[in-house]
Amino acid sequence: MRQWVSDLALGVRLALGGGRTSWVRLALTGAGIGIGVAVLLTAASVPTVLSERAEREALGAQVTGGTADAEKASGDVLYSTMWFTAYRGESVTGYFVKGSGPDAPVPPGMSRVPGDGELFASPALRALLESPEGGLLRERFPQRVVGTIGQIGLNAPNDLLFYAGDATVKEDAETAVVRFGGQVHERTLDPLLTLLIMVGVVALLFPVLVFVGISTRLAGAERDRRLAALRLVGAGALRVRRIAAGESLLGAFVGLAVGTVLFFVARQFVEDVRLLGLSVFMSDLTPSLPFAVVIAVLVPVMAVVTSVVAMRHTVIEPLGVVRRAKPVRRVLWWRLVPPVVGVVALISQSGTLGGPQNNASETVVIGGILMLLLSIPVLLPWVVEHAVGRLRGGAPSWQLAIRRLQLESGTAARVVGGVAVVLAGGIALQSIMASAASQVEDRPQRPADHSRIVIDMREATTEVAARTVDLLERSTGVEQVHTMRDLVFTGASEQFDLARVGTCEALRAQAVLPSCQDGDSFYVEHRSAYAGGPAPFKPGQKVTVNPKQDADGGQSGPQWTIPQYTVVTAPDDSLGYRPGLLLTPSLARDLPLAAGRATFHVMVDPDVPDVAEHVRNAVASMTWRTYTSYFGEAEVAQRVKEFQGIRRGLLAGSLITLLFAGASLLVLALEQVRERRRPLAVLAASGVPRGALSRSLLWQNAVPLLLALVVAVGVGGSLTVLLLKVISQPVVLDWPGIALLSGAAALLVVAVTVLSLPSLRRATGALGLRSE
Repeated sequence: MRQWVSDLALGVRLALGGGRTSWVRLALTGAGIGIGVAVLLTAASVPTVLSERAEREALGAQVTGGTADAEKASGDVLYSTMWFTAYRGESVTGYFVKGSGPDAPVPPGMSRVPGDGELFASPALRALLESPEGGLLRERFPQRVVGTIGQIGLNAPNDLLFYAGDATVKEDAETAVVRFGGQVHERTLDPLLTLLIMVGVVALLFPVLVFVGISTRLAGAERDRRLAALRLVGAGALRVRRIAAGESLLGAFVGLAVGTVLFFVARQFVEDVRLLGLSVFMSDLTPSLPFAVVIAVLVPVMAVVTSVVAMRHTVIEPLGVVRRAKPVRRVLWWRLVPPVVGVVALISQSGTLGGPQNNASETVVIGGILMLLLSIPVLLPWVVEHAVGRLRGGAPSWQLAIRRLQLESGTAARVVGGVAVVLAGGIALQSIMASAASQVEDRPQRPADHSRIVIDMREATTEVAARTVDLLERSTGVEQVHTMRDLVFTGASEQFDLARVGTCEALRAQAVLPSCQDGDSFYVEHRSAYAGGPAPFKPGQKVTVNPKQDADGGQSGPQWTIPQYTVVTAPDDSLGYRPGLLLTPSLARDLPLAAGRATFHVMVDPDVPDVAEHVRNAVASMTWRTYTSYFGEAEVAQRVKEFQGIRRGLLAGSLITLLFAGASLLVLALEQVRERRRPLAVLAASGVPRGALSRSLLWQNAVPLLLALVVAVGVGGSLTVLLLKVISQPVVLDWPGIALLSGAAALLVVAVTVLSLPSLRRATGALGLRSE
């Protein structure tokens, strides 16, 4: 044990014993590993973010008098009506509330129930209301802001949420809130989205581990020569490995410290960052303890294993390492093991996610993805070595670059290997998302209609409806307002149907009418297969209007005969036009219309800025009674929202991983220049132009990158095919996405090369000729 400690300490002294050069090398190693550790700690915080959000959602769940798990309300209750609006594309959600007494349940994050005319707002909503950008939204909330909703009552820092006191809220015992707080429910996703998440997590995190492993090999050639010298003076193979482990552990621990500091510094600003619509609370971004322990153990272990594995030539052929001889050519057979294992694992899971049930082994699927991605950094050194070994001739800068790659291609392959892993994972991810989009977003896209706004109103008496029309007609940008009332009826099947009553002008806003006069009726028939069909009733059929249930279970009410109608179509049945019967006023003059329900079709000038906001503000005094639908803002189904949320999260992760790849590449490129500063200075002193040296540096990165792109596209395409077989989907490669990712990777390497030029300029100066 004492010998182990002594050898590890010697490794640390050797790592620090080279003066300024050693400290620079240690700083670069710590920076490379530290960036990876910071990203891993961020990923380790995702379970905490999700669990904390789920707990807050459960705390905010309303238990009402009509729910099965509600206790019998013996005290005060909270009458609550949910309401939502939008402001320049952002959703604003809230509740109009009224307490039945002083002991009414208080929503989470608030000190009390707001009184009539009072408002509690989330920090983001309050900041928006108080800012110049929120001037139009402020008109919609005339209430006095008396408090801010705390974190416990919110899902995310950017939530636009409010609770407003309103004495006119309807008192309904069935919907009255008796308490807040429910059970934490686990969200279940369908197999397609489950696979999308698995691919995304592996594709985004595995490259980080690759870069951490690469960073531990910074200045590998320099270290190999130093350890080979120890081997030549009599150090045993085991002792050389222990000394190498000591050097690697120092860099790993420095990287852990740097990464932890970076993580906690960046964590202070996380609430101010909104990436692709996502934001989290600072306290939620806390690494899960098991994952944090794994990271703390994994990084040093990776550093030691990577270093020891790389010691083969140093231990077996130390004289060749010291003399800087050309390394032994790499063999292929063992490099084929990871791709073969990965292919077999994924083939064994073919079709297991093809139905509504998830019959796949997540461990096998994730393991197969990992093996295929691992095959890239394993295969790439062999590919680069054999490809550049056959290249001859060319310009001086090209020859310098190729000769350098022929002598030592491992470092270059490792540098671009991480980018290739990111690229392959991105190719698979984009193709799976394209397949998911074709399955999830199966409904046709709604074309925007910026000229029409529909307002549905509850508790709409004749006087309230007339006042609403007046408010709308005086609103900015409004051209016409058409009022429609509902007529509810049932036939022999006792199934409720709805007729809409309005003037001819109002009906023309609902359907394409050949002609219209008072006394006509029409039936709107949708063309889409999912939105309706032929009328469920026929002219002359007897129906019951506004039916009420009798004591014996039957239905009673005024009898009415369905009139003769003309079948018409909606202007665009994908924009929320409802199928059903349309009546002119004389046909329903003697019939009781549905109490408290009205619809206003508002025709607006789409060229007026913020016309939708002006219309929403016009009916703001009606508070919870109105719901505004602006068809310039398409509505999406819940499944589509889940997919879009996952897609945003994965795109955000891809952006972070790509930035991380760029930062790591820059660190590695700077280290390459620093390690080769003396040969570069000798070349410059011998008359080689700096421009040629700069171009050679570009070629040294570009050639391995081109080969890496070929390997990445091959592996990424194969991974896509195998994963689509797992979910039993047709094989479709996202070629535009592949081209975009490949171009981004090429641009990344060019940018890194350009940023390395100042370091190259310094290295080729006269001081670079100095030898220590």
